[in-house]
Amino acid sequence: MIWVIFPAWNEEKVIRPTLLALWQAYRGSTEAYTAVLVNDGSTDRTVEEAQGAVADSGGEMKLEVLTHEVNKGLGAGLRTGIYWVLDRAKDDDILVTLDADNTHPPKLIPELVRRVRAGADLSIASRYRAGAEVHGVPGYRRALSDVASLLFSTLYPIPGVKDYTCCFRAYRVPLLRRARAVYGDQLCTAKGFEAVMDLLLRLGPLGMKVDEMGFVLDYGDRVGQSKMKVMTTIRSTLSLLIQRRWERITIWTPKHIAKLEAAAGQRKP
Repeated sequence: MIWVIFPAWNEEKVIRPTLLALWQAYRGSTEAYTAVLVNDGSTDRTVEEAQGAVADSGGEMKLEVLTHEVNKGLGAGLRTGIYWVLDRAKDDDILVTLDADNTHPPKLIPELVRRVRAGADLSIASRYRAGAEVHGVPGYRRALSDVASLLFSTLYPIPGVKDYTCCFRAYRVPLLRRARAVYGDQLCTAKGFEAVMDLLLRLGPLGMKVDEMGFVLDYGDRVGQSKMKVMTTIRSTLSLLIQRRWERITIWTPKHIAKLEAAAGQRKP
């Protein structure tokens, strides 16, 4: 089973085509998949449009809707979706996360999944690998991502990772189960857009095989303004990096992680 998580907040204008692109990606495939929409306190017709996509697919697409009554932020949306899936998934399942604003092409999900099936614990759609292109992204957003990539790769290097800020990823379920066993409710506590980086930083000390592939990020189909507050994101990202780096040295050491995994009965997949 492929579980595809869409954290969404007021995405009524784009959620239907995004979900239909997922349906098209797996149309005619024997691979089972479920779209998991985490409705993070939306006040528009996000849920109704998502359900409309199911109707447009002739009922072929399976959709689960998880709802936060109020907006809690991207971190809470990711955590809700991931924990909900882990309570239901099998060890050979794969969990995919991506933005719900139609900027991450669902047609690439089968390739991300294939790379995990081939042996990766985590596969990332990267803007820093061969074949990657970026179109229509504001200059300040590109600069922010480039600086973040440089800082994180220098201060918190994870083998195989160049793109720390892209949410478009496929995870082997046992990897996330190990992370949940080690961190519990501390797995993804960042609230804003830095939550994407926070999840990756939590996985880093566990030891994993990462496979990145280049992809085309095109904001041409994006509708509406970005919800990112740039200065807030910069401050929270820097604070997160310093905090996680310090914790990796003082708390989440290999010895401590091994002890926690042994106590939980978890083993590296």
